[in-house]
Amino acid sequence: MIERLRRDPRPLVLAVVALAIIGAFFAVVAPLFSTSSAPSADLAGAIPSTASANAPLEIDLGLDNTSYTLISAICVSATVAGPLLVERAVFEGLDNEPFHNGRVCGGGLNGQETISVKMFLAPQGPGTATIAFAPTQGTRMLGNPLRGTIALLNQ
Repeated sequence: MIERLRRDPRPLVLAVVALAIIGAFFAVVAPLFSTSSAPSADLAGAIPSTASANAPLEIDLGLDNTSYTLISAICVSATVAGPLLVERAVFEGLDNEPFHNGRVCGGGLNGQETISVKMFLAPQGPGTATIAFAPTQGTRMLGNPLRGTIALLNQ
């Protein structure tokens, strides 16, 4: 076998090159699958300062997984004071989920991934409502809440 490799070293060179390519691939790709970081997420968006008390309200949010780990199931919790009810949310324009137990949950969110979330709210009459949206994994808070005050006006 050794005599054969001395005469024709190409199979050995090919094996070494193949191992080097495979090793380089895993050295580059393996960190992308790392799940060792603690999950964290941020919500971004604008909560309007005024809205009609007679029409449904939609609030567009961006949900960003700021960690390198998978977050499953990703949720948005909502705390509302005043004449406003959170009804549902649509994740990525596809996943339509109802609001219950103080939150609405979609699917998983990969590390460093950002998705859109559209929150649908129903005004219950005129007045002032304060609202806070927060990214959660189940009941565990993952980031700072996005807060705002909305004046619900008869229009």
